[in-house]
Amino acid sequence: MPPKEAPKKWKAPKGPKPVHHKNKNTIGLGRSIQNARANENRVEFLPDGEMRFTTDKHEANWVKLRSVTQENALDEFLNTAELADTDFTADKYAQVKIIKVDTSVNPYLLTKEQEKKIREVQQQHENKLTVPRRPEWDESQTKFQIDRQEKEAFLNWRRDLARLQENNDLLLTPFERNLEVWRQLWRVVERSDLVVQIVDARNPLLFRSPDLDVYVKELDERKKSLLLVNKADLLTPNQRKAWANYFKAKGINYTFFSAFEANERLEKQANGEEILETEEDAVADEDIRILKIEELEELFMTEAPEPLTVPQNGSDPILQIGLVGYPNVGKSSTINALIGAKKVSVSSTPGKTKHFQTIHLSDKVLLCDCPGLVFPNFAFTNGELVCSGVLPIDQLREYTGPTQLVAQRIPKYFLEAVYGIAIPIKPIEDGGDGIPTAQELLVAYARARGYMTQGFGSADEPRSARYILKDYVNGKLLYVHPPPSLDGEPLTDDFKREFNKELYTIDSLAENRRDQILSAARSKGLNNVDLSKDLEALSFSSHVAGDETTKSKTMNHGGSQAAIYNATEDLDREFFQMNSVKGKFVTPFHLKQQGSAEGSSSGAKKHNKKNKKQLKKIRAPSNF
Repeated sequence: MPPKEAPKKWKAPKGPKPVHHKNKNTIGLGRSIQNARANENRVEFLPDGEMRFTTDKHEANWVKLRSVTQENALDEFLNTAELADTDFTADKYAQVKIIKVDTSVNPYLLTKEQEKKIREVQQQHENKLTVPRRPEWDESQTKFQIDRQEKEAFLNWRRDLARLQENNDLLLTPFERNLEVWRQLWRVVERSDLVVQIVDARNPLLFRSPDLDVYVKELDERKKSLLLVNKADLLTPNQRKAWANYFKAKGINYTFFSAFEANERLEKQANGEEILETEEDAVADEDIRILKIEELEELFMTEAPEPLTVPQNGSDPILQIGLVGYPNVGKSSTINALIGAKKVSVSSTPGKTKHFQTIHLSDKVLLCDCPGLVFPNFAFTNGELVCSGVLPIDQLREYTGPTQLVAQRIPKYFLEAVYGIAIPIKPIEDGGDGIPTAQELLVAYARARGYMTQGFGSADEPRSARYILKDYVNGKLLYVHPPPSLDGEPLTDDFKREFNKELYTIDSLAENRRDQILSAARSKGLNNVDLSKDLEALSFSSHVAGDETTKSKTMNHGGSQAAIYNATEDLDREFFQMNSVKGKFVTPFHLKQQGSAEGSSSGAKKHNKKNKKQLKKIRAPSNF
């Protein structure tokens, strides 16, 4: 009998082997990224067998010309090392030592005494706020030598500003830190016969670089400079007169211009509309008159010297005018107005122009447009830079400082009129000063607009701050800085309010808001409305007239959760109103608990017979 075979163990059947299909698509974003990463750290073998690799970044031209005004500590260290052409070797066992960490962040406002001390220090070091100079060069130098020379000069310039800021405890504006952008300025100044600085009329000195005029004269004594005060339509005639007197006293060659009004005139001309000359234009003083487009072009021809650059091809020399200015001061809009067409695109993003451009205004005039440049200047706080439009609002982290500046500069009644809100503030008898705090303004604005946070439902203050600050930068909430006193004394707050008083009238409001207020005034029998006096008595939009008690009951916009911020004030107000309550007792207080006013013995103690007898005697008719 044959032997029996051992039973086989059961095994799970094997499925088909996975086959990885090769992606036939050899192009695309993923492939491009992989190839770029591989080429960045590509290893090469030299003929002698030595291995070599590089980590240098080969960036595009538009990346090299990007504007850099703020850097963190690491980026500033690495960029400084690159300018110095310094290599570093990593040491695994080296000890790390932090020398200093300076974030240059000052989110709080300064007191009057602190501002006075800092202003004195700023005046002592004004001559150190320079622009970087291009080193002298000749044709015998190589491109590498010129590049190395310019980097060394730029590095020394940055070090001087860093020492100025650190040794004197000063705050500088976030000036341009990209050498490529400054090279564009060098080219514009070198080839221009007339260099025009364009500044914002609301704060001209912040956007002006006095050292740029010095640099123009250093290159050639025959070159001239001109200060173009743009957005001058936002200023009243009295304000323009004050600034004109200051410019003349300081020997500054200036002119007033409004690119916005100039482009409006062009649109009306294109549509065939009639342009009427206003009374102000007819009687305006020459020192404060806002020039028209043709007058500005004629001024350029008058102020500029004879063409200094002779073309090599033998053609007639052409007058070259360089336009320089901060981002978002209206430089591109000015060029659009001059050429009468949209040859230069305008963007709401500051600093859209990134390359040096030449535009032929006519056969005899050539415009040289420089990219927007942030020159080094002194500042008191970062909040001031935000309000001036130097720092971006959308990237703002600390919003109470700049919002408090807006609340201090714009009167409370005008804020309420513009936004149609009522801003409850701390009473003067409780220590208030009549000026809203940042939180009071933001909470009132958020409630009126329904901007609430998720979950708890409190007022969304950061979102409200962005809207208010953008309205301030765009001129909806208008504030004009007065010129400094010629004797160097600081200006008082009362003087600044008086300087801007004419801006805060009912005619300065939008048409819809003005109609609302006038309608509410007519219902109250008011003919001539003075916002500073009559606004408290008017009810319009979310603004409620009446006393503080009435306002507190009607200002809970956005639901019951929106009233949490003022809940304690409402409780205090309700408690102190109990002083007007009057009580009247039929029976003496110590006997009230023994029975009701009707003589009922319910609720009284049964064994207290003595008190019952005494109560009967008191109620007896003979005792009254």
